[in-house]
Amino acid sequence: MQKREIGWILGYISVVAAPLVTGGMWPGAAGGRSWGLQFGVACGFVGLAMMALEFVLIARIGVVARLFGMDGLMEFHKQMGMVASVFVGLHVAMLLGEGLPLSWVLPWSEDSSAGMRAGVGSVVAMLLLVGLSVARKKVGLGYEWWQWSHNALAKLGLAGGGLHVWWTGGFSSEAGPRVLLGVYVGVLLGVIVYFEVWRPLRLWNKPWEVVENRAESSDTRTLRLRPVGHEGMRFAAGQFAWLNTGATPFSKDSHPISMASAPGREVEFTIKNLGDWSGEVAPKLGVGSRLWVDGPYGVFTPEGRPAPGYVLWGGGVGVTPLVSMCEAFAARGDARPVYLFYGAESEEKLRFRARLEKLRERSKLEVIFVLERPGADWPGARGWINEEILRKHLPENYRKLDYFVCGPAAMMDAMEELLQRIGVAAGRIHTERFEMV
Repeated sequence: MQKREIGWILGYISVVAAPLVTGGMWPGAAGGRSWGLQFGVACGFVGLAMMALEFVLIARIGVVARLFGMDGLMEFHKQMGMVASVFVGLHVAMLLGEGLPLSWVLPWSEDSSAGMRAGVGSVVAMLLLVGLSVARKKVGLGYEWWQWSHNALAKLGLAGGGLHVWWTGGFSSEAGPRVLLGVYVGVLLGVIVYFEVWRPLRLWNKPWEVVENRAESSDTRTLRLRPVGHEGMRFAAGQFAWLNTGATPFSKDSHPISMASAPGREVEFTIKNLGDWSGEVAPKLGVGSRLWVDGPYGVFTPEGRPAPGYVLWGGGVGVTPLVSMCEAFAARGDARPVYLFYGAESEEKLRFRARLEKLRERSKLEVIFVLERPGADWPGARGWINEEILRKHLPENYRKLDYFVCGPAAMMDAMEELLQRIGVAAGRIHTERFEMV
């Protein structure tokens, strides 16, 4: 079991256990209320607690991000959102099952109180949030609109849930739950101030400008940036940062992009055209354009992972952080062997090809291109990266090497399974996933 998986389990246990215990859901507690009613209210506390923790997961708090990696936190964020929805659903179902009048829940009913209306509003906001996240691509909702609606609905849902607990009373009138609710509110407000105010203020005095905006392939561009009036940032090969092209760092137009260069004062980011910001805004960023860089983030890096060699496995634009690693190895004259397996749809979709050929001359890098649909004259490997291709190019001591895999989620799942099947320990396999929803 990997470190981040242990963290996820501990997170679930801690967030769920505290409200259940403090809420006094056991039979006979809370003034003789029925167990079903106590359990339903406790589920409401659990859902609210998880919704509050969701903000902490995406606040880019350095120590948390370094421990688990931002991609791991994002994955946990998605999981917790689904689980929180289940607890909120249980809260409503259990209370209705225990005899709560339906007229109390209907916002237009005279029997409905302000607390109940706030609760209903919270549930509706959460249902919309989850629904739009799951169906974003199917309904054609652009990333920027989804990001804005996601943030707004999350805050509305949490605010409604908090007011529901406060105004409705019940368990929140007792000492334990009241203290717990106060802690949640305090921590949440602190996180929001840190993320929404303090962090943008720190970035405001550290702008970056575009030095070059070049085409990397038919659907990909690379931005080369340099810091303006500051030293830039220290990062490790393989990490990523959030690029913000708004007028100020308070803009919500922020996107996670991997570095494509070795650590240095100037930094390169490679962006694939996905039809929204990446296809409309990024190509128009001319030399001298200002933007804001929030980073670095991620633990997807060979730094601090000593091994006799490395195997890098990239699909599509997922090869970007792997190119950064290759650049770093070459820049410092690293003598350890590096094997880069690069899968792409066609020869035209190969990114960094010329760059990788030059890196071959400067380091112990072996590049294996694998194309799904190559032309008739393609001399390299065809189809998918599979066990046969791996065994053909990997050295005898391949079980002692460290593996870095980045690309579409389905590809990474398949590669992790394949590597473990041929004897590579799970602790030597490192992945990075950027799928937000």
